[in-house]
Amino acid sequence: MNRSHVREVTLNGKTGKPSIALGFIEALNDERIITEKGGFLFKALAAGDRLVLGVTPCFIDGERTYHYDTELPGENEFTLIGSVTPDGIFEILFKPRSRILPSEDIRKYADIYVMFARFLLENGYSGQGILSTVTIGMLREAELFHTLPDNLAGLASGACSLDGQDR
Repeated sequence: MNRSHVREVTLNGKTGKPSIALGFIEALNDERIITEKGGFLFKALAAGDRLVLGVTPCFIDGERTYHYDTELPGENEFTLIGSVTPDGIFEILFKPRSRILPSEDIRKYADIYVMFARFLLENGYSGQGILSTVTIGMLREAELFHTLPDNLAGLASGACSLDGQDR
């Protein structure tokens, strides 16, 4: 697997080294925590070599949380919006400006999917990372990848425009 190209992470408004997200990744790996929280909602976007994440448990003190409760700095149409269920199923979606994507937009969307998946895996995510049927359908329809992935490892093996660049 190629590296994620992530050198800096902003998680819920705090910026630091990629290790800042280790607590989130450990929670994804801990069946007790992910079940207790009802899974997690997230948003993710790339800003060069910085990954910007907003993460919240699906339930806080018994109350349901929502994606719109989280705003990322620089949020735009290339922001991924998703969730991880207690069973470890990832739903990772996006809302493009138009139904027909220009090739430049396809590259940008593919890059953030690949960077996000590689980041989770290289920082210790140990689950199967199965993608939801809705996610797979969206990836198929948008034609983001030549080989349609069905899990995080498949996403991570995709091409990223930063691959091969010296950093």
